[in-house]
Amino acid sequence: MSRKTEHKKTDRRERMERKRRLIAGVIAIILALLMIVTLVLPAMAAENTDNTGETGADTLNAVAVSSSSAENLQGTEAVTASSSGTAIRSVSSGNDNSGNGNQKKYGIYIDNINVTNMTRSQMEKAVETRLKELSDDVIVLHAGDNQVRTTAGALGLTYTNKDVVDEALSIGKKGNIFKRFLAERQLEKDGPIVLDLDFAVSRSNVSTVLAKNANALNCSPQSNGVVLNDDNTFTLTPGKAGVALNNKASVQKIMDYFASDWHGGEGGITLEYSTTEYADKSAELSKITDLLGSATTGFQTGDTNHDTNVRLAAEHINGTVLYPGEEFSAEKVIGPTTKEYGFLPGDTYENGKVVESYGGGVCQTTTTLYDAVLAAELKVTERHNHSYLVSYVEPGLDASISEGLMDFRFENNTSAPIYIQAVTKNGYLTFNIYGQETRDADRTISFESRTISTTDVETEYETDSSEPYGSITVSGGIQGVEAELYKEIYINGQLDSEELVNRSSYSMMPFTYTIGTENADSETLQAIQAAIATGDLATIQSAVGNGSIVESDVIEN
Repeated sequence: MSRKTEHKKTDRRERMERKRRLIAGVIAIILALLMIVTLVLPAMAAENTDNTGETGADTLNAVAVSSSSAENLQGTEAVTASSSGTAIRSVSSGNDNSGNGNQKKYGIYIDNINVTNMTRSQMEKAVETRLKELSDDVIVLHAGDNQVRTTAGALGLTYTNKDVVDEALSIGKKGNIFKRFLAERQLEKDGPIVLDLDFAVSRSNVSTVLAKNANALNCSPQSNGVVLNDDNTFTLTPGKAGVALNNKASVQKIMDYFASDWHGGEGGITLEYSTTEYADKSAELSKITDLLGSATTGFQTGDTNHDTNVRLAAEHINGTVLYPGEEFSAEKVIGPTTKEYGFLPGDTYENGKVVESYGGGVCQTTTTLYDAVLAAELKVTERHNHSYLVSYVEPGLDASISEGLMDFRFENNTSAPIYIQAVTKNGYLTFNIYGQETRDADRTISFESRTISTTDVETEYETDSSEPYGSITVSGGIQGVEAELYKEIYINGQLDSEELVNRSSYSMMPFTYTIGTENADSETLQAIQAAIATGDLATIQSAVGNGSIVESDVIEN
């Protein structure tokens, strides 16, 4: 082959190589242009539609990704970590919170918020709104059988990865054009990416919630109880272990729960606590089988307030169990007889008159209980008679109480527990005391009230300048009595012996006529006082009739 021919072949190969390089360069330019168009045009479109005036650099472009319907982006998750430490989840199936899983779905989420195409400020506002929504989620705190309900907000809910918005904005925008192009294509392939909010709660808030609910979460051990059935038999109820909360460990457990396990919605946490076993009283309580004593009084007086107070006090006493040697205090069991506890104003005795005060009528409850205690022959340790006679029992059978001054107390002096039942029905109050009967079957008892002396009712007159002139009201009129109460003991129906139970002294309450003297002139007042001194009602009425009043000044419009 000649040198000329060989040169021609070499030249031809070089021209073909240059041609291939040119074509490859053109293709590379076209691909680069395509990538630039893919990245730049959506950003320009988002910038043109941005109503907040922020630059496109702070806007996350849309990447349309197909998905099937599944609430709250739940599906198969591959969890990775971003450069900032925020958990990134690539979700292969699911749908956003729009409720429409058949549409194309954008690819970047913070928690359950679709932040695609959002600006920075929109993302930040959406995250804060989400946090407020989550703050209303109920969190149940458990300590043994005790529990309290609070909210995530009350515990000081917040999130710690404050750079989550920056992280969302940076996805698909790091590196050169080719790397950003590959990132967007990866979104299309794998589906939406979810950036988790790293939740946390405030240690001080958690401590405050536990402190406010200490009484509900902690409890002393409670022994077995009993329930009285309709057939007057008893059923044992189980005891309850005591619970003592470990506050420091419980605070940390709540904080750890929010940091690692809670992702929104109602939650529950078993706190750190120790238990104290209860004393098993079932053997003792099983001895309660017999009715030891009962008493009934009528309380339907027509005074709604009085009757309400009687029922309310009886409800407080009903179900009381008293073990051998224990003492019952009516004041402690009934508690304050104030408006705050549901009691109403009712008639009571005060300074020689009938007046209204909260809890009026409660003494009928303690009186009825006293009579049942006498019938059960329990040991009475404190009892006071009323200042004046009452209408619902005979002298000596009453028991008055006054908060801080007088109490009704008795002791269980039997060898078994006793159970106190209170029943209010058809205007009658009944107390039944159950226990273990050990008294002889042929032995019975009854009680007799004996009047030792009486004081006749006197008549008194008084004036009241706050009452309308000429009005006359009458109050009081209760005989004074000295009485003794005896217990009579019968064997086989025959009186065997008797015992003095108490001595009671009831003051006389006079008939009091109150004459209204509002606006009476001085001369009339003197005449009425002179008539009162005679002690004659007719003379007083005459003085009132002849009297006059001072006309009050009336200002007419």
